[in-house]
Amino acid sequence: MSLIIAMIAFLFLWRINDLIHFVGSVVSLLTPFLLGFGLAFLLDGPVNWTMNRLMEFNLSPKLSRSLAIAIVTIFFVLFILFTFWVLIPSLIDSITVFVNNFSGYVSQLENILTHLAERYNIDISALLSSFESMNISDTFQKMVQSSMTKMMSYSIDIIHFATNAIISLAAAVYMIADKEHLLRTFKVLVYMIFGQNKGNFIQIYSMDAKNVFQQYIVGNLTDSFIIGLITWFGCIVLKLPYAPMIGLIVGITNIIPVFGPFLGAIPVIILLVLIKPMYAVIFAVFILIIQQMDGNVIKPLILGDKLGISGFWILFSVSIGGALFGAVGMFLGVPVFVLIYEALKDIAEISLKERHLVIPDSSSVVIEQKVKNETK
Repeated sequence: MSLIIAMIAFLFLWRINDLIHFVGSVVSLLTPFLLGFGLAFLLDGPVNWTMNRLMEFNLSPKLSRSLAIAIVTIFFVLFILFTFWVLIPSLIDSITVFVNNFSGYVSQLENILTHLAERYNIDISALLSSFESMNISDTFQKMVQSSMTKMMSYSIDIIHFATNAIISLAAAVYMIADKEHLLRTFKVLVYMIFGQNKGNFIQIYSMDAKNVFQQYIVGNLTDSFIIGLITWFGCIVLKLPYAPMIGLIVGITNIIPVFGPFLGAIPVIILLVLIKPMYAVIFAVFILIIQQMDGNVIKPLILGDKLGISGFWILFSVSIGGALFGAVGMFLGVPVFVLIYEALKDIAEISLKERHLVIPDSSSVVIEQKVKNETK
């Protein structure tokens, strides 16, 4: 048996590159359906809510579900189209103006550094020479032009992306419509492979995973969208430049717990310092107010306090997830850790219960629970 395991491990390591290539090909082939599963996961909650509202008008469950799927799908498509219709033109204008003014911002940065060097008697000639040798403005503009040229040549990829998006949406609609049958198929496979006891555990754990991920992902996306809009309109009211671009940066980075607000605010503040330092001060105060409002009002209303872990563990899971898998790990690290934490907690409670042990909160010693055998 050991020899067979060793041979399998050797073959696995020997053909690891072929295996990775095969897995990548399968994932690429299934991408539309994986995206469809993600969309179905996101839209299932709104569909259920809409279905419950429709059933109040004495409609049959089947008709209510069909109408709910149609309504939610139409609103989702209209929302995506409206967002792109409003956001994309404004974002392109902001990026165009930024690129055209970039050389001026670099010159202003050099002037600020020169002024600080003269004031505090610091020699920065080597730094300025490095700036001149790098020719940041020309390099940046060439990079943008090259990117635009590549984007124009990616028309086939854009068509491929649009096709995948349509297939993903259709797959999501079919998954939601046939949810009960798909779940029953999953249950049959689980109990057939693992039996009753392990099957029950997998079923309960799967429901917990669904609730945690659905609450966390949908809630965070909703919260980040709201924060992005507030930042966008706030920058317009405060007459800060590049309002659409700033709103997009803050909204996207706000998805990441703990570090997200800093990841979004720091580059924006640096940019505004180059344009006008007072803009940076105004934005810093504004974003501080927004983050306080988000942390104390908006996010608790959307997410609630149902993750069940402390701030330390959230920081820990975000740090470890980011170190292992980058931005995606920072985003998904919290719900994954919550599931691992709850599983270990349940296993520990079961183990202690089997050993008749109790660990009181106010004592450092373990107490053995007495089992009473009462006879009638």
